Amino acid sequence: MELPEAKGESAGWEPETIRALRGEQSRAAFARLLGVTPLTVYRWELPSEAPQARRPRGRVAVALRQLAARGEAPTPVVSASQRQELHPEELARILPSVTHLTRAEWRAAEEELLSLLASGLLRTPGARAMAAVGLAYLQRWGREDSRGAFTTLLPHLAFADAGILPEEVELRVLAMAANLYASPDGKLFDANKSAAYVARAEALLANHDDPEVRCQLRMAEVACGFYLGEAERITHGSGRLEDALVRVKDPALRLLAEDACAHEAALRGEATLATRRFREVAQGAARMGYAFLEARNLAFLAQRRLDEACEPSEALQLVRRAREAAYGGRMVRGFSFIFAARAEAEALLRLARFAEAEAVLDEADAVVEELRWTPLYLTVTRARLYLLSGRAPGLRKLARHLAAYDGTIQRALTGAYAQFAESLGDLAEGNAHRAAEGFAAAGQRAMELGGWPYLRRECLLYETYARVYACQRDEGLVLLRRARAFLERMPSAWHSALLHRFEALLHVLDGRTAEARSLLEAALGTFSLTGDLCMSVYTRHLLALLARMEGDPAAGELLAASEAELRRVGMVVHPQHFVHHVAREPHAAAREAEGAPRLGAEALVVPFERLSVRGMGAPLIQRELLAVVEGLFPHGAPRLEELDSQGRATPLGGDTSMPATEAVEFGDGCGRRLRLGVAGHLPPDGRALLTALSRLGGFALEVATLRGFAQVDVPALVSEDTDVRDADVPGFIAASSAMRRLRSELASLSSSRATVIVTGESGSGKEVVARALHALSTRSQRPYVAFNCAAVPRDLFEGQLFGYRRGAYTGAATDHPGVIRAAHGGTLFLDEIGELPLEVQPKLLRFLENGEVFPLGEMRPVEVDVRVVAATHRDLGQLVREGRFREDLYYRLQVVPVRVPPLRERREDVVALARHFVQQLTPEGMEPPQLGPDAIAALMSHPWPGNVRELRNVIERSMAYGPFPAVLGAEQMRIAG
Repeated sequence: MELPEAKGESAGWEPETIRALRGEQSRAAFARLLGVTPLTVYRWELPSEAPQARRPRGRVAVALRQLAARGEAPTPVVSASQRQELHPEELARILPSVTHLTRAEWRAAEEELLSLLASGLLRTPGARAMAAVGLAYLQRWGREDSRGAFTTLLPHLAFADAGILPEEVELRVLAMAANLYASPDGKLFDANKSAAYVARAEALLANHDDPEVRCQLRMAEVACGFYLGEAERITHGSGRLEDALVRVKDPALRLLAEDACAHEAALRGEATLATRRFREVAQGAARMGYAFLEARNLAFLAQRRLDEACEPSEALQLVRRAREAAYGGRMVRGFSFIFAARAEAEALLRLARFAEAEAVLDEADAVVEELRWTPLYLTVTRARLYLLSGRAPGLRKLARHLAAYDGTIQRALTGAYAQFAESLGDLAEGNAHRAAEGFAAAGQRAMELGGWPYLRRECLLYETYARVYACQRDEGLVLLRRARAFLERMPSAWHSALLHRFEALLHVLDGRTAEARSLLEAALGTFSLTGDLCMSVYTRHLLALLARMEGDPAAGELLAASEAELRRVGMVVHPQHFVHHVAREPHAAAREAEGAPRLGAEALVVPFERLSVRGMGAPLIQRELLAVVEGLFPHGAPRLEELDSQGRATPLGGDTSMPATEAVEFGDGCGRRLRLGVAGHLPPDGRALLTALSRLGGFALEVATLRGFAQVDVPALVSEDTDVRDADVPGFIAASSAMRRLRSELASLSSSRATVIVTGESGSGKEVVARALHALSTRSQRPYVAFNCAAVPRDLFEGQLFGYRRGAYTGAATDHPGVIRAAHGGTLFLDEIGELPLEVQPKLLRFLENGEVFPLGEMRPVEVDVRVVAATHRDLGQLVREGRFREDLYYRLQVVPVRVPPLRERREDVVALARHFVQQLTPEGMEPPQLGPDAIAALMSHPWPGNVRELRNVIERSMAYGPFPAVLGAEQMRIAG
């Protein structure tokens, strides 16, 4: 073996050299020998062009050179003495302070720990390290002083590296270090170091099952995802955190973990759940006297309530309570202070108290500078301040400040926020075309960086406004649909009211001034009710402009009053609003209809009763909606269609032979956009009635989903140029919160090429997940190839996977590409990957790492571009420990783990899935049978050990016996067991 030159340090240590030195040893054993982590060894073995690749250097390189030169075991980098056990009397002295920590009794714990350390009674390194961990714990999570905690813990990290601490103490030191490197402090935050300490602690957990430490490790993972702005990482980590939380008994730690879960719920769009969790954590922390957590959650609760359009005074009161709690708990001004300041500034903005809001933001900016953190969290609030007060130069300055950020924390995402601020500057200066393109670019950048939803929401809304302002009607309509769909997945009452205002301006472009007025008045009602002075004043100004456009005699007086009100609160008066340039004559049909008879509110009584029947599934609601519209408008040829993100329609029911003259769009609360249309002449209040019916139909569909009666049909395949990232996961039935979370996780993976490992019990739907990942990806128009590793004879594996040339072996009569090459450009689904023979696993690993295969009989490798999705119901970690699965392949597959919960853990899905299978298995031309109440009760009470596969078999069996039933009862179900 050719050795690297000594003076080159890292030069020459190629992956092949490292693998040769490691030989048959596992990465964990090789890492222990060298005093590094298995993750470090894994990075050494990555190709040089891989972003995460690292090379040995320093004393580690010296140790490796010694091993290569003499064929002996390398000298450990750190001399590891025999572990010094913790004396029982020392442990007895420390335990009372640990009890104080679990109760958030920080002062009592601090006094006892400091007294013990100062007294000299703790003689062993393990005892002193355990006390230091306690002090670091209270500094980090009791006072938000990450730097103080790091200073306390740092000396004991060396003892942990030297291996002289008791394993249970070393475990706690490593978990604390993982969380400190995941702290929101620019001088400390290092996601790679945090992950390394998590990996080392995980190795020790194999011998010391500590639920509290496991929970701390999961918290570190979620924190890294949040501070990196990676929504996918947060969603995955929070699922593991909730699993770990089940066994945690420490009340203070439980609250900390629930705080992290609340953030993930907000990010996922479960607004009500997030608000409830923030409130419950704040209340629980107040009962315990846990000031830091109370202050932190009150700050986030204030922001959540502002999104829900609460009155500004309520948010200001929550912030005041947060500040009082922080002061009482002797907290330093840290990350929580920034979020409290953001909520306070937003509330002050809504009250038009601009100077106070700016002072609060300036104070928060000073804390951001102290922490060396990214300034992006305050961007939207400060940008709105400048936009409302007409300070375009301030927006330009803000954009330059964000673009100049050179820190390591979320630098790319901060650049996307800089683009957003620059686009608002263009909008403020009247350059709507350039602003629209800038918002689109910023939103696209957010998608590329992991789909950070808060920036995507702002970009969608303001791009909609910019397109309308630029009189780009068609583009504005597409953006409006996307914004609506996004707000259904991530609800916000305040942003919905803002979108109503933008939609009204789109109606102005179409000459539908009556509808524009209705939407503006609805938005004004929301803003006025919630005490948002700025938005109320500006919406009244738009109504005055609309009145002048319509020729209202009182418009001049209204406009003068609104302009005076704008000046009084310090907002800008635009002398030439785009509304002035798009005035159109009312449609002739509208003029003729002015004297026509109206249907009146009485006409809606019976339709409302019909659509309000509880227990109806989605297909029945859709048919009922069409029936009541046909009853109201005879010969109107009503039709119902589903729209994709580009506005293309898929018929769901009704008469499509005649073009619709009137149509209303609405949502079903699950991300689908629907359109209800009629043909022919309508009475004057016909469109208003159509709108009311569509809204009620949308609410009925949403209730059906929440109660498990909904059925979401598989949408039609979309064309290549369709932006499917905003589309629902095809063929996915998700009534439960667990599956909605999984659906969100799959959607966020749509633009990723990473390898995915899908785990779950047999029959739980792993292949459905794999197909959904392919259909959502940019590879959806390329091949999808499934390969079942459990269904191929052992001696045929290699040829089936990698292919072979004619004559490569006896029986190879023709060339065969193999399933990997057959999936070139698309997705390869490797089902039951745990059954893959050991002798084939190294070749699969080579393919995953280098993207090339070596077909049997070929003289050179063939490059292949394939995304791999693997699935198994086996415990791969256990297989690794048993020597039946390669450790390096295991880690290579674990890039993005996705778990499909068994059906018994998501009982809300049972009825929805059953209805789906009934519809699917009904012969063409026949009406699907309904599920009787006794059948539903039987389905819900069954434990479903065979999961979704068993449920489908039950439904198929119940429909196999003739005659074909109109209603399926419990008797027809024939549920075994």
